[in-house]
Amino acid sequence: MKRLMSGLTCGLLALAVGACGYPTVKRTKVVSGRVAVEGVAVLAAFNLRTKRSFNELTGDTNTPLAISNSSSAFKKFCDGEIDVAAVSRSINPKTEASHCRKNSITPQRILVAHEAAVVVANKQLAIGCLKTSQLEQLWRKGSQVDDYSQLGSGLPAANVSLFGPTSSSAVFELFTSAINRQAGDSRNDYSPFRYQQAQAFGDAIKADRAALGYFDYAALEGQLAVNTVVAVDGGNGCVRPSVATIQDGSYSPLARPLYYYFDLGQTTSDSAVSTFIEIALANAAMFAKANSLVPVTPDQITQERIRWLKAIRSYRP
Repeated sequence: MKRLMSGLTCGLLALAVGACGYPTVKRTKVVSGRVAVEGVAVLAAFNLRTKRSFNELTGDTNTPLAISNSSSAFKKFCDGEIDVAAVSRSINPKTEASHCRKNSITPQRILVAHEAAVVVANKQLAIGCLKTSQLEQLWRKGSQVDDYSQLGSGLPAANVSLFGPTSSSAVFELFTSAINRQAGDSRNDYSPFRYQQAQAFGDAIKADRAALGYFDYAALEGQLAVNTVVAVDGGNGCVRPSVATIQDGSYSPLARPLYYYFDLGQTTSDSAVSTFIEIALANAAMFAKANSLVPVTPDQITQERIRWLKAIRSYRP
């Protein structure tokens, strides 16, 4: 709680440059009240931590959380049914944002974390980089690739032995959307591992000389050294995943930002939503690390505050 309060001291301050060295949104008091949150499963633990901190700080216990998907969360947000949409993509400006505005809701977002998939291979398998087109050829539904050499010259002649996450995981949705261009589109002849089985996944790759697979980067981060981290070429050359390349967006398309969307109009003065968002932003890096997400950088937090502050200043109901 001490670390939380330190973070909130940075957030709940007066306008201009605060004690933390970056612009803050003007707040004079902590406000309790109902804040309904819904969104993607990968942010569920982050949402819960924010909720608990909000409850501890305000004494309020009316903070319902729900898990769905980005589209469902945006619909409920724009219909006024929830206060915060926790999502893994930007709002569609032509459909969703337009629907929000029709209901007098001005969508504003903050970046709270990053998510990424990492491709790994056994160290005996000479694969250092794969193009996204090769990954699609290998992993798409109905793929007939059974030898890595079929993916192109320079790749080893070895029977494919694939490993990956279960189909219910967030990283499965990320990978299939980014690589196969449709969530859930995947071959199923691979060995699946649950999110909690990151250690077992890494061990399985290490034990099989022909093994290749993908998993959640943050969950597997501590075990990456035992296998080969395969770089991904999304069209701009081979890029290896790292905290830095995930944060700066160069590791594409297997990384994505995670957002909180809220009604700007509810944060132009002291409110429960303002307090909830302040807690999430002030503690975003700590909450992300605690819940196996790639954290935002201090500079990203600063930029999110500046954007929010500028939006408040220019807001006209």
